[in-house]
Amino acid sequence: MSGPVERVVAIMESLSADQREGLTAQEVVEKSGLPVSTGYRILTELQDLGLVHRLGKRKLAPNFSFARRISQPGVDPDMLANACTTMSEQLTTASEIVLLREQSMLWHLVHQHDAQAIRLRAHSGYTRDAYELDSIGRMALAHTSLAQIEQAWDTSAFYSTGLDRVSMQWADVRALIESIDPADMQYDMMGNAKGIRRFCVAVRDTLGRMACLLTVAEAAIPVRNEQAHIEMIRQLLVEQRARIESGVGEAEAPQRRSAGSARK
Repeated sequence: MSGPVERVVAIMESLSADQREGLTAQEVVEKSGLPVSTGYRILTELQDLGLVHRLGKRKLAPNFSFARRISQPGVDPDMLANACTTMSEQLTTASEIVLLREQSMLWHLVHQHDAQAIRLRAHSGYTRDAYELDSIGRMALAHTSLAQIEQAWDTSAFYSTGLDRVSMQWADVRALIESIDPADMQYDMMGNAKGIRRFCVAVRDTLGRMACLLTVAEAAIPVRNEQAHIEMIRQLLVEQRARIESGVGEAEAPQRRSAGSARK
């Protein structure tokens, strides 16, 4: 993060991640991704301003409300958070909401399971370029017109994911984008340079535009039955996407099913 505003926002987002139980100062700083000295300094200043209070047992909580909002119509931020929590708990992995903002990927939400095999560097507010052709980069590009990419992007800057990042020619990138089914799941079983593999689907708003990417992120370690593993995650992602796009939450779904049964 380059500027002071981004650093403060990172701390505010980290504090807002668990307002009921609270977080220790160390946990807040770790979630923010900031250097320790910077994170502690900002926390101290926020406490001095009365924007952070102590809950006891060294736990801190925000004395403010702060959340990024997705502006696409028909996409409920609470349902996105619930989907991340559900997937993380069922798979013992991390789950994320990632947005495409111009030529950058922005992490809107990150939910990490306490028992997952690897910790993510990405946190809420984290950004990286969208030129890396991993699963989220490919899916984002599949929802961007080729004409727009050719006009506004640096078509010589794309590169492959994985341990050995290789620059890619635009003709090859264009063919790759055209081969992607925007409604399907994208994934990288080999993982990226950080040892993380992601599975993602695009969530659409009521106008049919990509609102965000819903992901599962896990350690790129071998699995016993690779195909079964892929299909299990695909099913969960598609199920959560359908719930978000239909506007049916966890609590509402049983009620609607019951109402439907009564009418029968």
